[in-house]
Amino acid sequence: MLSFRTRIFGGMLAVALVVAGIAVFTGRSWFEEGQLEAARQRLLRETTLAAALLAQLGPEPASLPQLARILDMPQERLTLTDATGQVLADTSPGAQPVTRLDNHADRPEIHAALMGEPGFALRPSGTLGTDMAYAAVPAATGRVLRVAVPLDHLRQDIAHQASFFTRLGLTALLLSLVLAGVLSGALRRSLDQMVAVVEAISLGHFQRRLRHIPGREFAPLAEAVNRMAENIEEHIRAAAEQTAQLECVLETMSDGVLVLGPRGRIRRCNRALARCFPQAAAAQGAPVVEVIPSPALQEAVDALMAEPEARSDEAESRARRQRYLHLELSSGEVMSVCLSRPSGQEDAHVPTGVGAVAVFHDITELMRLERVRRDFVANVSHELRTPLTAIQGYAETLMNLDLPPQCRRFGEIILKHGLSLSRMVEDLLSLARLEGKGGSLELSPIDPLEALNQATAQCHESLEARRCTVAVNMPQGCRVMASQPHLTQVFRNLLENAARFTPEGGTVRVSAQEAENTVTFRVTDDGPGIPKADLERIFERFYQVERHRGQASTGLGLAICKHIIERHGGHIRAESPAPDGSTALVFTLTPVHGAAHS
Repeated sequence: MLSFRTRIFGGMLAVALVVAGIAVFTGRSWFEEGQLEAARQRLLRETTLAAALLAQLGPEPASLPQLARILDMPQERLTLTDATGQVLADTSPGAQPVTRLDNHADRPEIHAALMGEPGFALRPSGTLGTDMAYAAVPAATGRVLRVAVPLDHLRQDIAHQASFFTRLGLTALLLSLVLAGVLSGALRRSLDQMVAVVEAISLGHFQRRLRHIPGREFAPLAEAVNRMAENIEEHIRAAAEQTAQLECVLETMSDGVLVLGPRGRIRRCNRALARCFPQAAAAQGAPVVEVIPSPALQEAVDALMAEPEARSDEAESRARRQRYLHLELSSGEVMSVCLSRPSGQEDAHVPTGVGAVAVFHDITELMRLERVRRDFVANVSHELRTPLTAIQGYAETLMNLDLPPQCRRFGEIILKHGLSLSRMVEDLLSLARLEGKGGSLELSPIDPLEALNQATAQCHESLEARRCTVAVNMPQGCRVMASQPHLTQVFRNLLENAARFTPEGGTVRVSAQEAENTVTFRVTDDGPGIPKADLERIFERFYQVERHRGQASTGLGLAICKHIIERHGGHIRAESPAPDGSTALVFTLTPVHGAAHS
């Protein structure tokens, strides 16, 4: 590809060549025409003068040589014809005798003179065999005087002048070439300066600006380049500040942070993680298991990276992009790990190079305190069973005696609160057993309808007291992977909770809906609903929305349900208001075919 300077120079050279060629050709033609016209006018004047002198000398043919001597016309040829065009005299030294010359009446100049007008013509001479210029005018007594001049001298003058014009054109062309070279060189130097500034900007020198431009035509380009450099400099500065801030936040975090690439390989870690795993600082590009010897963590990373990004349900998508697990190190420390994958829909046009982020939180002390709390609750609950049993026994014994009404009322109160404390102790022990199991529950294929029927029978008194009915809608042949007694306990707690808040004579609806990998159960009541602020807290232990409404409650039933469902690998949540305007507690379990598939 030709350079810009070569194209500019070539263009100017082509223009100079065309202009010089046109100038030389036009000047030469103009000069030749001018010379011929001047020769014509001069020859006609000389011929007219010769005719006047001939009239004074006498129109005889013998006067013609004398006329030539008087007018000093050694090169000119004078011819005298009569009114018919017949040659009477001719001064050409090489001419034939006039009697042998042709009649000249058909010559253009002779014909014009015979008509009374001066005549002029250019043609080769038939007598002399050379190119001649002829001029003829009327003479006395109807005769015609013609003067002929050879064109050799005229053509020599024309050739000389044409050579002059050619040299002038070549000189102008040479000057044009020099000027084109100078201008293209200056333009090339200016463009080289612009290119140097742009290359400097591309190399990171964003403070450079275009100060000198070749011409006004390049001003928009220079302004665009300067604006681009300013914008890039501003963006780089902002990115550097943001990077420094993020780096400061990352390095000052007390939790360990591990950044993984799109393939699940280590990209970097912060200082807190390097203190726990020193080899992580120099393990860029290595698998996680080479730094943190935990197969469970590596499996979680692999599963998360294999998860597709596009999800229609935002909540489901967020849940699928996160993994939670606990790591127990050989040193005895326990780490809570939150493994998250960034959403691919937020800034898809900005590649981050981050596949996942793992946050490690040291929960060793928290786990120790949790064990102390759990052991304390279990021990206290166990120790309370004996005195509570004694209190209930003595209260029942007192109730069988013949006591005054006031004493009987006191006995009923003692028995009521004793039973409430017993239920609370049983719930605490059940919760402690669930929290104390290290592994998952023993699951087997069961019919959830059987567990629901058992739960309905166990809480028959609570339902009967509120005159509530249970409406069941479950698909035929539905089977889930679950622990029969634990699922029965979940249904019983949910039915008791629904009966507690359902108006008397109301209906508690239990339904199930099968999907590909989940079975969703819904326990719906017609109660007053749950405030939005309490939806996330109702599964906390001892938490009650309305402490003084309906029957007494230990506040542990939903917490037990949450632990059981999570140990089954499912989820539980509350919906208030539900799509039909009621209140629903929803939990999920794995179907038998879904468990076999996974």
